[in-house]
Amino acid sequence: MRAGIPATVTALALILCSAAGAADLPKSTQKVLTQMKLDASLMDGLDAELAIPQAWLDAAAKEKEVIIVGTWPNAQFRTMTEPFRERYPNIKLNYTRSGTAARGLNVVIALREGRVIADVLTSIADAYLQFSQMKAFADLRELPGIKNVPSEYVAADGTWVSHKLSYRCIGYNSKKVKKEDLPATWDDLLSSPLWRGGNLGITNHPNSWLLGLWDDLGEQWGQSFTRRLFEEVKPQPRKEGMTAATALTVAGEFYANLPAPEWQIQGYIDKGAPVAYHCPDPVPITLSQIVMIDKSPRKNAARVFINWMLSREGQVMQYYDSYVVPVHKALQTARFDPAAESIVGKKKNIRDDTRLLGSDLHKSMLKSWNGYWIGAGGDPSAGAEAE
Repeated sequence: MRAGIPATVTALALILCSAAGAADLPKSTQKVLTQMKLDASLMDGLDAELAIPQAWLDAAAKEKEVIIVGTWPNAQFRTMTEPFRERYPNIKLNYTRSGTAARGLNVVIALREGRVIADVLTSIADAYLQFSQMKAFADLRELPGIKNVPSEYVAADGTWVSHKLSYRCIGYNSKKVKKEDLPATWDDLLSSPLWRGGNLGITNHPNSWLLGLWDDLGEQWGQSFTRRLFEEVKPQPRKEGMTAATALTVAGEFYANLPAPEWQIQGYIDKGAPVAYHCPDPVPITLSQIVMIDKSPRKNAARVFINWMLSREGQVMQYYDSYVVPVHKALQTARFDPAAESIVGKKKNIRDDTRLLGSDLHKSMLKSWNGYWIGAGGDPSAGAEAE
């Protein structure tokens, strides 16, 4: 502290600066910070994160809109983007929620026909390979917001960046399962009699959790694990998607379901439901990418939107009513992670879409999984729900 300035004066100045900073935030952001009981200082540095070239803003205003296709529920998207609309009133957000097939295949087909039907896509998952072969994505490394995200969550060539993390672990009914009976590792899931006899429900989403484990622990392990899962544990193959299967766990249809979304479990916990979340070691994580189509005629508006999504404001708003885990470096804390207690001290198993999707390992995993899945009575058409 500089000599001659009383401590009380300095403290008052800091309070006034903090208050001024909070007042400069969009009203919708202020409201969410208040409801979440977060200090406005969490937004320190936001101005620098949103400092994009004026030329982008001017061009975006002329483009008038950005067409976004993603997985956010419509109501959530409206709430989440209220600050964006306050900040950038000249950019209309033309949003459509879409399932996996439509989100990827329809855009790919249109591009092959020379049409651009979306500027921004999220959670492209299995369609990544087709887009990559077409070199369809723009390089996002020019965005200031890229600096907010750990390098492991950004494509090496900048063609995608993750806008959220998703754990793909186990949701369990806390009235039927004790914490001490939970599997410490994935091998423990096979050895415990608790999960046998149909007590474990599984959905047809092996890409979301099993593929990364095959890669991490080896194909020999993966072949053995998949065989033992179906032949020894004999889980219930469910036709429902992840979220519907999780609801059945809450209802007591089975003891647990795999894979389960951590954000949905937290929502049930808030309502007092008898459910909890658990991740064996290593912890399967999928990255939900956000991308920009390189041939988009609205690239400036797309840049503005993606950059905002990667800012601490966009990340907090996304977490606000959905509990999805942020990727922003400043928000990598237990406060913004519903699964924090379950993953402490465990190894992360981040699925590398760029390397794995469409690889020989991927094909081998699917061949093994599909054979056992159908043999167990699973519906081969099930699992179309977006990851």
